[in-house]
Amino acid sequence: MAKNKTRSNKSSQAKPKNTAPKNEAPKDAAAKSSDQAQFRQKEVLYQVKTKRDSGVIKAYITLTYRILHPGVSARLILYGMLVALPGIFFFKDLYWKIFFTGIGILLILLGLFRQYISLWITKRNDPDYQSGAEFTYNFTVKDADFLKDGVRFSGLSKYSDITGFYHDDAYLYMGLKNKEIIVIPKDKFTIGDSDSFEEFIYKKSKKTCHWLPDNFRDAMKQRRAARAVSSGTMIKK
Repeated sequence: MAKNKTRSNKSSQAKPKNTAPKNEAPKDAAAKSSDQAQFRQKEVLYQVKTKRDSGVIKAYITLTYRILHPGVSARLILYGMLVALPGIFFFKDLYWKIFFTGIGILLILLGLFRQYISLWITKRNDPDYQSGAEFTYNFTVKDADFLKDGVRFSGLSKYSDITGFYHDDAYLYMGLKNKEIIVIPKDKFTIGDSDSFEEFIYKKSKKTCHWLPDNFRDAMKQRRAARAVSSGTMIKK
């Protein structure tokens, strides 16, 4: 009887259940996927798909020269002429004649072709140009996402972070609070168009899209228009 009782007690004990936790995905991977899903679900009002080709790089360099270093090319050409003239007309010694003339010509060439020199250097050292990376700029009602090969690398949490907005015949230029400049080709809009996009940015950021002349004739037109506006304002006062 005692043996039977012992057997019945052993059989009545329940087998322990496997309570080991199931494998969970890493938190950082889940966070990334949720971020990707978040900007994919936004309604994109304007979209631009482009690559950092020679045109975009040259446009960026030209903009920085116009905005950050205006008039440098003209000054280099002027300095080159001032240095070369004494070498041509005043110095009789062949050594000094060659020295001043050579430096003057070098400054003139640097003033004329410095954008193309910068373009050549940038193309040799820019990995995005060499790899042909695709950039996508998505603009929604409240913010914007900037992607490189489908991965978000920057953006706008609010449109008031735009510090400057410019355009020429082929490109739009957007300056951001973090000192980043976004170059947008006007013919690369896959959603929306460049004209309505300018109005959209003005409504959201209150930044007027300023025109940047492409050549000397347009620059003269811009200066005459600015003088006309200024004189008209002074007459009203």
